Amino acid sequence: MKNSITIQDLANALGMSRNTVSKALNGKHVPTKTRNAVINAAIEMGYKGYKLAASSEGSLGQKRFLILSSRLLMNINYYIHVLRGIEESLTDYDIELMQFNVTNAASFSKFKRYVADYKVDGIICIEFFESQYIAELTELGIALVFLDFPLTNAGFKGNYDIVLPESHDAVKHLCTQLITKENCRTFGFVGDFRHCRSFYERFTGMKEALFLSGLTLDLQQSISYDDAMSYEPKDLADALGRMESLPDCFIAANDSIALNLLAALKSRKIIVPKDIKVVGFDNIADAKLSAPPLTTFNVNKNALGKRIVSILLDRISNPTQANQIIYIASKKVIRSST
Repeated sequence: MKNSITIQDLANALGMSRNTVSKALNGKHVPTKTRNAVINAAIEMGYKGYKLAASSEGSLGQKRFLILSSRLLMNINYYIHVLRGIEESLTDYDIELMQFNVTNAASFSKFKRYVADYKVDGIICIEFFESQYIAELTELGIALVFLDFPLTNAGFKGNYDIVLPESHDAVKHLCTQLITKENCRTFGFVGDFRHCRSFYERFTGMKEALFLSGLTLDLQQSISYDDAMSYEPKDLADALGRMESLPDCFIAANDSIALNLLAALKSRKIIVPKDIKVVGFDNIADAKLSAPPLTTFNVNKNALGKRIVSILLDRISNPTQANQIIYIASKKVIRSST
C-alpha cells in the first residue's frame, strides 16, 4: 500500500470523480450512499487525516433537532416546502427531527421540560414571535436558528442566528418601477407590519420607494394596524368600504393576505389591475392561479430549509460566534395583478 493515499486514489478505487470524493470527505452535499462508500474506502485505504474527519462527522451524528412553532406549519403552503428542504438536508446526517407547538405559557413550560428530557441539540424556530418566550428560549444555551424574528429585538442574548427572505430592497425596487413605469402615485400596505421583522421590512421598502420618489405615504390608505383585523376577505372588504380613497397599488404582507384582498376587491366590484394594482410576497402555489394571477416575490423555499440546517450546524460547531442575520435573496415575479 502507498505511504500516502490521495483523493485521486480513492476516486480510482471507487470509480467516482475526484470532485465527488472530495465533497464527501469535506462534508459537502452528496447522496448518503455515496458518502458512506467514500468513508468506508477511506478507512480501508488509510486515507490521511480520515480519523479526524470521521471524528468531526461523528460529532454531528446521533443528535436531535427540534422545530418550534406557535402554528401548525403543515397547514401553511409556504412552510411545507421549507420543511421539505430541512428534512432533505438532514438525510446526510444521523439527526432526529422533532416538532413542538407552543400556544401558551403552560405549553412553553412543557416544551422546556421536553427539551431537557430529550437532550435536544438544536432548535429551528418558525412562526415563533412571542418575545417573552424568546427571552427564556435564548437563555437555555441551546443552538437556535430563527426563520424571521419579532420586530423589536429586546436585547436577547444567546446562541442564535436569524434567517430572513430579503424584503426591503426587493419591495422598494418594484415600487419604484411601478412609480416610474406605471405612474402609481399612492400606495397602501395590507397586513400588520408589527407582526414580524420581514413584514416590517416590506412596509419600509414601500415607504422608502415613495420617499425617494418625492411622494408621501398616507396611512389612511393602508389596512395594517387594527388588532381586531383578521385579514379575511369579509374584513378586508369592510375596511375597503370605510376608506375615503383607494391607493393606486396595495402591497400585501404576504400572498395569503393578497389573495384575500383580491377576493375583497372583487366583491366590491373593484377591478385589478385596471382600478388598483396588488402585490404579494412568497410566491405560494395559489398565487399564479388567482384571478388575476398575482405579482409577488419568490424565495426558493426548499433551498431556504436547507440553508437553515447548515446555519444551525455551523452554530453548533461555533457557539461563541457573534449572532448573525442572514438574508436569502428574493426575486420579483411579475404577473397580471400589476
